[in-house]
Amino acid sequence: MKNNLLGMNLRSNLLWRLLGIVFFLGAWQWVAARGGGLALASPLETWSALADLAAQPWFWTQGMLPTLGRVLTGFAVGFLAGGLLGWAAGIFPEAGLMLLPFRWVLSSVPGVVLVILAMLWCGVGSGMIILIVALTCAPTIYMALQEGLRAVDPALCEMARAYRVTLRKRFTELYLPAVAAPLVSACVVALGGGMRVAILGETLGASQGLGYTLALARADLNTPMLYAVALVSMLLVSAIEATFLRCLRNKLCCGGRP
Repeated sequence: MKNNLLGMNLRSNLLWRLLGIVFFLGAWQWVAARGGGLALASPLETWSALADLAAQPWFWTQGMLPTLGRVLTGFAVGFLAGGLLGWAAGIFPEAGLMLLPFRWVLSSVPGVVLVILAMLWCGVGSGMIILIVALTCAPTIYMALQEGLRAVDPALCEMARAYRVTLRKRFTELYLPAVAAPLVSACVVALGGGMRVAILGETLGASQGLGYTLALARADLNTPMLYAVALVSMLLVSAIEATFLRCLRNKLCCGGRP
C-alpha cells in the first residue's frame, strides 16, 4: 500500500512538472510570436541555435567547459570560506557581530559593481571570474549555517556539555541535522547566483566561456544564439542541482537514504 501511494505521488509530481514545462513553452511561444524576432527568439529557434552550438567543438572546449570550471571552483572556494565563517558565527555570537559588516557589504553590492572591482584587482581572466563567484556564494552559505546553528535548542547544547558528549557526536547528531536543510537550499541559491555573475564577468572581461559567447551573439544581433547560451547556463545549474546537490541533500537530510 505504501509503495502504491509513493508511486502515485511520483506520477502526480511528474505530471505537474510536465504541465509546468508545457505551460512555460506555450507562454514563451506566444510572447515570441508577438514580440518580434529581434527581441525574443521562439523556443524552436532557440533549440535550433543550441543544436548548432553543440555541433561545434569550440563551444565545448572554449565556451561551456571554461565557465563550468570557473563556477565550480568559485563555488567550492565560497562554500569553504562561507561555511567556516558561518560555523564560527553560529557557535560564537561575538564572531557573527564582528563579521556583520563584511556580510552586509557582500550581500548588498550589485553584481556588476563586484565584477568591475574584481577586474581592477585581478585583471581579466579566470582568476577574476573565480573571485566574483566565491564572493557571491560565500554570504549565502554563511547565513544558512549561522541561522541554522542559532536555531539549535540551547538546552540541548547545555545537556550535551553536561553529559560530556564528544565533539564528533555533537556535530553529527546535534548540529548537522539543524543546518542540513538550510545549507542545501543555500547551495542551490548560491550556485544560481554564481552562474549569473560568472556569465556577467565573462561578458565584460573574458576571452572564453559562455559569457564571451553571449557577447559575440549580442554583437552579431544573433538573438537565437543569445537565448541558446542562456538556456545552456540554466541547464548546467539544473544538472549540478540534480546530481551533486541532490546527493548532498540525501546524505544530509535523509541520513544517506535515497
